[in-house]
Amino acid sequence: MQKKLSALWIAGWFPSKANPYAGNFIYRHALACSSKIDIALVHGATYFIGQEKNMPETENYPFEIIWIPIPQFQSRFLKPLNLFIYYSWFYVQLLKQVKGNNVFDILHVHAPDKCGILATWIKRKLKIKKMVLTEHWAIYNSPVPDHFLTRNWWFQFSMKQTWKHTNYAAQVSLPLHTEMQSLLGKTIPVVEFPNLVPSDFFIPTKKSKYEKFNFVHVSNFENRKNIALIFAAFSKLYAEDDAISIEFVGADELAKEFYQNQFSSQLPHSQTENQFVWKIHEKESPSTINEIFKQSHCLVMASSSENAPCVIAEALCTGLAVVTSNVGGISDMIDNSNGILFDIDVDEKTWSAYNNRNIETLYQSMKIMKQNVLSGKYQNIEIAAQSKYSASSISDKLNQLYLSIS
Repeated sequence: MQKKLSALWIAGWFPSKANPYAGNFIYRHALACSSKIDIALVHGATYFIGQEKNMPETENYPFEIIWIPIPQFQSRFLKPLNLFIYYSWFYVQLLKQVKGNNVFDILHVHAPDKCGILATWIKRKLKIKKMVLTEHWAIYNSPVPDHFLTRNWWFQFSMKQTWKHTNYAAQVSLPLHTEMQSLLGKTIPVVEFPNLVPSDFFIPTKKSKYEKFNFVHVSNFENRKNIALIFAAFSKLYAEDDAISIEFVGADELAKEFYQNQFSSQLPHSQTENQFVWKIHEKESPSTINEIFKQSHCLVMASSSENAPCVIAEALCTGLAVVTSNVGGISDMIDNSNGILFDIDVDEKTWSAYNNRNIETLYQSMKIMKQNVLSGKYQNIEIAAQSKYSASSISDKLNQLYLSIS
């Protein structure tokens, strides 16, 4: 019988009551991999002194969870102490809860921007021989305004130390790994460890609800997602083809109000279900996003930087074709069989991607996408996607890595 290994996961991000979407992708990985690996997951959840502690969403996880609420100062005069508090509090509380009784075969650090260097100390203290690293951040891409090389000396030093003590990488995209190696200075063996898509998304799409060809965009509406650029390209296509519509999903209240005011001056808007031109939804649950996917024909993204977006994997698993900018690890996800990649021009002085060239490129890509979908070019997208992003495939991959290095 195959040995079931024990792993200590240190997660820089994880869903909490304060933010149920933070690190959702790490939770999905843990949920899937705990069927084959004994996982103890530790997360340092920061909160401001005087406010409620940042607690987990639930206590019912199928893996052991070590939750460490960490107080932080909000005052700008005391903020310089926060990192020291984070390190010391995390380290002491973890060792107190582990109590030296746990023997771990592997230490696996996820999203190491703050907790990575801590992981190296814990590896040494608990005498864990092998450390695996999984990164999700796009700061190693170029160009991005918050690029790794623009960070302070301590951030760069701590990441280089983390990389130095990493034995193997399980990366959500291989291009990200290449970029990290070039910046951090050590060649590390790597396996692709894609973001996981829940089986709820593994249902064939149905396009009967809307009469129009419906594009959909899902994001957190950050500037790098280029919402206005997407709408400008859509508006240009709509001017010659009014049998299209678009939905934007993921705005907070302020972003929704801002873009509704901006878009209303450009195009008419109808709430009638089968007649709408465009809609903006606030943050939605995965189940609601799933339903919107099933009623749509194409996911459209135009980000200035990305790593390996979960939303693209989710769209593919529902059989949705994707139009997207070719940044980060997206080229590992999209090719001619499931979508269209386009190059995006980002001004490195202003970091703006809103320009006539990008509008024209995206407009042409969306126009071609509609023709491709209606002509039946993209068949059985979901079959390949579900094989790649399923829980069984991803948990098998990580378990085999652990077994090979333990």
